[in-house]
Amino acid sequence: MTGRAPSESVALTRAPLCDGPEDEERTSDVIARFRANLPDGRVSLGDLIGALGDRSLGTILLALSLPTIAPVPLGVSCLFDLPIVLYTAQLAFGRRGAGAGLPDWLLKRSVSRAMAGRTLDVAMPRLVGIERMLKPRAHRLAHIDQERWFGLLLFILTLTCIVPLPLTGWLPGFALVLLSLGLIERDGGAIGVGLGLSVAALLFLALVATSLSYAGQHLLG
Repeated sequence: MTGRAPSESVALTRAPLCDGPEDEERTSDVIARFRANLPDGRVSLGDLIGALGDRSLGTILLALSLPTIAPVPLGVSCLFDLPIVLYTAQLAFGRRGAGAGLPDWLLKRSVSRAMAGRTLDVAMPRLVGIERMLKPRAHRLAHIDQERWFGLLLFILTLTCIVPLPLTGWLPGFALVLLSLGLIERDGGAIGVGLGLSVAALLFLALVATSLSYAGQHLLG
């Protein structure tokens, strides 16, 4: 795949998509502006992360997990599978900040401008819906990203997203987006719900895998 460096032209007027103070720019505002000014040709992962600006755990995780809440083609999903597994693997081993990053060859992975637009169009309403419920609260959970076990949980959750089993990818993907937004907004309540969804996703995966294994053994028997 070809790619581009993060676009420097994404700096136009904001388009607020949610209620709040006039001077408050939410993550959805930034992504909406990026959607309105997509780079010509192909759109890379680096373009999206660059548009989000902040290189914190929450923003990078959100950029990588957005396609998980949109019914996108396999090619788009695969584009983000390797980066999100690599990034959360670094978190699981305790790397933080600048130490947990993505190599240039992954940041340059890209999709067509039209495909990027369709993916963002599908994901945005869901993103805005979640964002409207967020506010700073539950301080202890809001800073859970300082815990090493949290990185391990994210790694396991991303593996769950890419396991090729029916109906197992959406729930952990939604949990990842909720955790990402919770970290960005420092909303411990959202993070708590995200953790609950994470546990549910892992239990559901175990149930599906067990059921398929039992069915396979039964058919072979």
